[in-house]
Amino acid sequence: MSCLRSSFVASTVMLMAALPARPTCADALVTTADAAEREPVAQSVIVVGASPARADAIVDHAEEVRRTACEQLLGDAQPRPWVPRCAIHVHATPAAFAAAVGAPPAASRGATSLEFGTDRVMSRRIDVMGDGPEIIPDALAHELVHVVLADRFVDAAPPRWADEGIALLFDDAAKQAAHEADFRSAHARGLAYAASDLLALEDYPGDGRRQRVFYGQSAALVRWLIGRRDAATFIRFVADLQSGDPDTAFERHYDLDMAAVFDSAWKEVPPIHSLSFNSAEK
Repeated sequence: MSCLRSSFVASTVMLMAALPARPTCADALVTTADAAEREPVAQSVIVVGASPARADAIVDHAEEVRRTACEQLLGDAQPRPWVPRCAIHVHATPAAFAAAVGAPPAASRGATSLEFGTDRVMSRRIDVMGDGPEIIPDALAHELVHVVLADRFVDAAPPRWADEGIALLFDDAAKQAAHEADFRSAHARGLAYAASDLLALEDYPGDGRRQRVFYGQSAALVRWLIGRRDAATFIRFVADLQSGDPDTAFERHYDLDMAAVFDSAWKEVPPIHSLSFNSAEK
């Protein structure tokens, strides 16, 4: 789930976006050169580390997720292909994943790396575990959303809670339910983040238990905000957070006083089944 950004040296409410179902298969390997030979120029992704058949299925799924995310989040129904393409590396073992990203997949089965120039994304890479029985890696949609958002937030990354919260809405229902349970448990015990603390977080919590609360609470907050308006308003709100004061942005886009209502928002969060960008399991 982690998303690493770096500067490049060269200079209601029903959001029903059905994502393709994930079939099952056995894994094999394909080289970067093999993948490059098979893909049409128009494709935005290249798959490394999977058999030809599995790579083709991953490409098709990734393109569909990308189109869905661009339309739902950015209002772009016909996004231009990514240049350069996003390299999706599929790892068969935890050791291979750890060697690529620098950490084992204990807490996260996916990672995104982005490099930026002065006004555009210069490099896109996703690493995912591919050791499960399904053809499509379970973390792929989540990580692709980080890459989609990068095109909108070139100058500065969106806040961690917003970036992760919106990506979590593309996870399958079981994952979303697990994150929701982590948050609700922490909230019941008085261990949830205060709104101001959540909004101020600049990096992922170091403690694993707090990290689980962070993911669950971030998703709940994003669902609540989208539930009050829509996804497009939420993205504009996040953009305003980059250059302004959260209270002002909150009032401008939601007509609410953040301090007065924010901490009670958790009682009004739309349930997962009614607000999710992944309706494949509904």
